[in-house]
Amino acid sequence: MINVIFTFKGINTIIQSNKEDKIQDICNKFVNKIGIDINLIYFLYNGMQIDLGLNQKINIIDKNKDEINILVYEKSESSIIIDEGKIKSKEIICPNCKENCKIKINDYKIKLYDCKNKHEINNILLEEYNNGQNINELDIICNICNKINKFKSYNRQFYICLICNKNICPLCKSIHDINHKIIDYDRKNYICKAHSEV
Repeated sequence: MINVIFTFKGINTIIQSNKEDKIQDICNKFVNKIGIDINLIYFLYNGMQIDLGLNQKINIIDKNKDEINILVYEKSESSIIIDEGKIKSKEIICPNCKENCKIKINDYKIKLYDCKNKHEINNILLEEYNNGQNINELDIICNICNKINKFKSYNRQFYICLICNKNICPLCKSIHDINHKIIDYDRKNYICKAHSEV
């Protein structure tokens, strides 16, 4: 037996394994234990990133030790790009309307509720939950010119007007009413949350 010690955000998690086990299987046990999507993190051993696609066994990495240490890092502290136009939300969102919502976990089932559109989704499995947390930036279109979307915008820069609640591309920002409060689109959840708590 060998102890594989994963260190993630300063917390050690031990996965007991056989030396013949594949690294990919051990890493999958780790992500299942802590409940994180394996696509959002990467693994380092001896300063080198582990390639999970190689299907290496532990004894190839280090056959002479009774324990090995693997560092785990998030791929990004902010948004994670999943697919063209899709990002993982920084906040918990309703899969139906993509607005902020509350989450409740009971007996390994997830309930999402209390979004501004009053949707309530019960008995979601973890994989369904993860898929529902994606936002497609191709669908965030400027409400003034109706041509540019957030994904195609330069540096993915986009705005929202808090007065008229319009999505605005950088080109249309210059012609929008200067008396309106315009903020960066990515900050809207934080600003709206602060307003609702006042």
